[in-house]
Amino acid sequence: MPQQQIILVRHAETAWNRSRRYYTGQDDPDLTAAGKREAGLLRPHLQAYQDAHVLCSPALRARRTAVLAGLSVDINPDLREWSYQLPDGHTVDERCGSGPCHHDIWDSALHTTVCTGECLPEVTARADCVLDCARRLTAGGRPVVLVSHGNLIRLMTARWLGLPAAAGAHLALRTASLGRLAHYDGRPSLLGWNFSPSFDDRLLARPPAATASATVPPAQRIPPTAAPPQHHATDA
Repeated sequence: MPQQQIILVRHAETAWNRSRRYYTGQDDPDLTAAGKREAGLLRPHLQAYQDAHVLCSPALRARRTAVLAGLSVDINPDLREWSYQLPDGHTVDERCGSGPCHHDIWDSALHTTVCTGECLPEVTARADCVLDCARRLTAGGRPVVLVSHGNLIRLMTARWLGLPAAAGAHLALRTASLGRLAHYDGRPSLLGWNFSPSFDDRLLARPPAATASATVPPAQRIPPTAAPPQHHATDA
């Protein structure tokens, strides 16, 4: 079995997730009604981790997701979302007050007089601290569950895999989704990613003919609670 299991939980949907708006690091919205349903659907998939060390972002949307998923958490401030410091509620396509912002957070910080926030190296240092803490906790044999935010989870996953932090830009992640980090064949590995019960369970319940052209076949999905593959696959 893989060692040092770290389960990743992205919080469920908020109104700003639906419209793809940035958080400033100060706003703290609750989940939508759909988000609360999403979070509840995580519960059976996390039952095996009730005795895990559970660390959670201090944001309301993360704490609410954890409660609805049946988890008792300890708050870790380093799990907060990336503080972009864009004007409240702006999308990636909108301009900031006095001019255009540089929105590629995976490249550099938002370097304008209006948009000043955490730059990539600063967030990377924070993510590395979380992973170091998780490694220490898993050394005792218990898994760790991290309840956090989309971009921070993407960045932490890249760092776990030994990739540059900016590689997280290529790891798409739904709300209320699960991932699993572990060591496999002695290497830091990604054993599950972007498994969303509200999305994937619904698709798995459909007849194959209805989903064959639109979804990945079930055999290619590895939910976080599944056993690792028994072959030396190069693509997790």
